[in-house]
This record gives sequence, C-alpha cells and structure tokens, in this order.
Amino acid sequence: MEPNELQLKPIGVFNSVARYPYDVPRQGAVAGDNVGVIRLYPEYTEGLADLDGFSHLWVIYWFHQNAGWHLKVRPPRHVERKVGVFASRSPYRPNPIGMSAVRLQRIEKNEIWITGHDLLDGTPILDVKPYLPYADSFPDASLGWTGEDDGHEYAVEFSETAQRQLAWLEANGVSCLRQFVLTQLGYEPLNAMRHRLLTLPTGELALAYRTWRISFEVKDMRVLVTHVSSGYTEADLAVEEDKYHDKPIHRAFNQLRL
Repeated sequence: MEPNELQLKPIGVFNSVARYPYDVPRQGAVAGDNVGVIRLYPEYTEGLADLDGFSHLWVIYWFHQNAGWHLKVRPPRHVERKVGVFASRSPYRPNPIGMSAVRLQRIEKNEIWITGHDLLDGTPILDVKPYLPYADSFPDASLGWTGEDDGHEYAVEFSETAQRQLAWLEANGVSCLRQFVLTQLGYEPLNAMRHRLLTLPTGELALAYRTWRISFEVKDMRVLVTHVSSGYTEADLAVEEDKYHDKPIHRAFNQLRL
C-alpha cells in the first residue's frame, strides 16, 4: 500500500427495493417510511450491542454505482449554477463516500432495519454510528447556497384514484412509485430535460417510471397526480415474452376498477 493510500473494508451490505438512483430521494430526511436493511457480516454482529437504544443512526457507505468525479457539480435543484463538490452532497466525489442520518426501527441479530434512507440496494456499508442530538444537531446552522429559493418547487398532491392505485401497487410489491413521483414532480415538473415525460394516446401528460405511467396536471405551483396506468398495451400483455418480469402485476392491475 502506498503511503498516501487508505484501505477500507465493508462491514456489511444494504438491501431494499430501491435499485436505481431515481428510486430514492436526494435526501433521506424526505424519504418517509421506506424500509431498508443493513446486513452486517457475521463477524461484526457483537458490535451492535447497545445500539438499539438510539432512535437515529449515521450510516457511512460507498457510492458503488458511481464512475468518476467532478470538482464542480450542478445541484439538482439549482441547475443554473455550479458549486464546488465539497459544498454539495453530490455522490460524484474524489472518494465516493456517502453519509446519511436514518431512523432505526429494530435490530435482529446482524440486521439493522431502518427507514428514511436514501441508499440503493447493494450499497456497501463502511460504518454505523449513533446519532446524538446534543452533538449532531445545530438548529442555528446556516444553509449556505442551499437556502436560496429559485422559485421552481411545486406542491405535489394525489387524487383519490391515484391514492387507491398506489396503495394497491405498494401492497403488491411496486413500492417505489410514490417516492419517485414526489422526487421527480416536485421540481420543474414540465421540464422534459429533467424528466421522462410522455403524452399518452388520451392526450394526458404522464411521467414514465419503467413500465408504469403516472398522469398528472399542473396548475400554478401545484401538481395533481390524477392516476396511474400501465405502460403496456393490451397487445403487449398478450405476448408471453416478459423482459422486465412484471407483466402479471400489470395484467392484475388492469383488471381492477380502482
């Protein structure tokens, strides 16, 4: 090992349904109740003693899907400017190390169950530390450039139909849609350069999420999600080939009257 090199060894791996960067919010604090599990390697299990008394944890991890880094980055909600990477939480860093404050739900043997996370499935875990309010919280801390309001943030609401559809999908294993909508449509929802927007055959504007379509309307600074629909046509669903292994859930969804 060279004198200026360090060696890091993961202590475990993180697992959740969030497999793609667009499945997680940009900050864990707005992630809600999305559940994930840190599975420590067995040799570290004893180190979890007494951790269950804390409500929140710091999780240190490796951005395993990143390639390359930049000294200047363009913040996702301040696209008209660039800031130094060290003045941001961008994952594209010289050392791709991430840090998130999460809520501890429970500990089972070598498993740490958490919510309010912004980690992807398969993330290597480097360390876990208790969050201490008296040492880690500074209510009067300044926000730097992040406190600048660029006026492009929208309120996102869901119609009763959309709420019923999302609840059914979540109960049947499609659990990333709601957070995806909040993350994508809360900022410049009509900007096709930032989002994958489609015009459906019905003329409705929709946001695409893999094989699902989320129809929405925009008025003033408010986004109303009207309903969710399948991205497959009836002809598509009649074909047995299932590249994304999700046609059964789409067929069942289309038979509902939610």
